[in-house]
Amino acid sequence: MNSFVKTFMVASVCVALAGVIIQEVIERHKAEISQILDENPSLKVASETAQEIFPVFRFLRPIFTYFPSLRKVLSFLQPTPESTPTTGSTSHTTPPTSIKKMKEKLFTPEQLKAYDGKDGNKGPYLAILGRVYNVRKGKKHYGPGGGYEFFSGRDASRAYVSGDFTEAGLIDDVSGLSSTDYIGLDEWVKFYNTDYKYVGKLIGRYYDENGEPTPYYYDTQRWIAQAFAEKENDNQEKKMFPPCNSEWNPETGSRLWCTKRSGGIERDWVGVPRKLFMPGQSKSRCACVKNFGPPSHDPKRINHDRGDLDHPNLQEYPKCVPDQPECYVKLD
Repeated sequence: MNSFVKTFMVASVCVALAGVIIQEVIERHKAEISQILDENPSLKVASETAQEIFPVFRFLRPIFTYFPSLRKVLSFLQPTPESTPTTGSTSHTTPPTSIKKMKEKLFTPEQLKAYDGKDGNKGPYLAILGRVYNVRKGKKHYGPGGGYEFFSGRDASRAYVSGDFTEAGLIDDVSGLSSTDYIGLDEWVKFYNTDYKYVGKLIGRYYDENGEPTPYYYDTQRWIAQAFAEKENDNQEKKMFPPCNSEWNPETGSRLWCTKRSGGIERDWVGVPRKLFMPGQSKSRCACVKNFGPPSHDPKRINHDRGDLDHPNLQEYPKCVPDQPECYVKLD
């Protein structure tokens, strides 16, 4: 073997070794490198180009082919082949026993009743929307003599928002509530998720004997989602038509007026008071209406300088000056 071949072999091995070291660094810091490349497109293109021009293991393959004796010496440079699971084998999919997910505890109403914290019973535990929580750390509230002891050992979801703490009101049926109540229920669940330990599910209205959600569970989630959608629509409506400020005086009647912060909605305009009638609502409310520029639903409209005054659900207050931000009226 002449000196040129020896030099070529040594140089090839050195380059390959350097490439493998770089490859190892890349594998160990793959997430960080990917983030950097995603944030710098030019680097990402350069990296992909370099891999195409000089892929490390493609370079090694011909060397090992023509110089088989190097395979044993440089075996640590060869890529580890992907393991192929044997038919019927579960060694690649079954997690170690130590990290298996523990089976979720299921309670019948009778079993949960035994966790009311009274007369030496365990707990206290309580349930809301079928989810059971250990509230022992709040025993002074949920235990015997506590202000909320009637919640323990049962699912009294409805009472959380109805305020009816009689036996007739301490029930888990939450159908027919208002949007505000459904949002309140969701906030209570978030409170217990944050402040107390979740321990399992209550078999009954929300979960079946296997711990699977019932149709009623999905109904409840739909009611909650609709409540949040209505709240968002209401927020958008109030941004477009902020509530008026109001006060009542026995001599002058009701005073309605608009400012840049009336109704708790900050904006760069004042507006004028108008009656706002919304579909499905029997009464109107006072809204501050933008009275200049294009309408809110079409901000690019030209040759329009009446703002939202032409909205079909608006009506002027009798005996009020239409273009003034203040008005004295006798409310309905």
